[in-house]
Amino acid sequence: MYLTLPFLASALLSSAVSARHISSEGCASSTTTGPAPSASSASSILSTGTRGIPANVEAFREAARGDCSNKLGEAGDFVYCGDNSENPTIIFLKGPGDQFDNMDIDCDGLNPGSGDCSNDQTGQSETAFKDQVKEASNNLVTDLDASKVPYVVFGNDGSDPPFDPAKLNMEPLSVMAVLCGDKLVYGIWGDVNADTSTGEASISLAKLCFPDEDITGDSGHDANDVLYIGFTGKDAVAAESYDWSVLPLPSG
Repeated sequence: MYLTLPFLASALLSSAVSARHISSEGCASSTTTGPAPSASSASSILSTGTRGIPANVEAFREAARGDCSNKLGEAGDFVYCGDNSENPTIIFLKGPGDQFDNMDIDCDGLNPGSGDCSNDQTGQSETAFKDQVKEASNNLVTDLDASKVPYVVFGNDGSDPPFDPAKLNMEPLSVMAVLCGDKLVYGIWGDVNADTSTGEASISLAKLCFPDEDITGDSGHDANDVLYIGFTGKDAVAAESYDWSVLPLPSG
């Protein structure tokens, strides 16, 4: 199970970057990259929870700092950008200028006030996808646990207008890639924002990204330098192959 998530996300990210990159105008153009990581390299990723950023993915990040012409949705000063506006294969968050987004901390789901989430002021006892978790796990797990499962909060229910990535064929519990500093971290799409805020991840994912920062339920990463990438289509879903009986996911 734990091999599946990083390997699938690695393959999807490599495929997306090798097929196209986002130019400074937000347009798709071709580029050449290396192959997707092998199963053995994915196993190495698994043991640490993170990996270094490949050169082709770093080039993608730098190109994506430009203006986004393929805006799929907006939330305050931030936009959801795609590699194209008709049928995007990737969806990522973009901030003003050359910024991306920050990383607020989500402690929702199972055990919302435990451990370093004890000072969280906004924690809820459920995530947006608890029903999907129950179905995928055959009721072995009733919801995600932010302290154990690296997930990203993506989409906005309460914004006007709302932005629902599922309407663009992004599946709940699908894999996501997060570029934070010099790390490439993998997680799943695990929750949705209820307002216009963006840039949020489970506390377990945040600790993978920023192990040297004081990450708690009330203290995240403030700089807008985190790139969140979601993938559309059924190929991005690995939930049915998870071994839910052996949670938690590796935490580094």
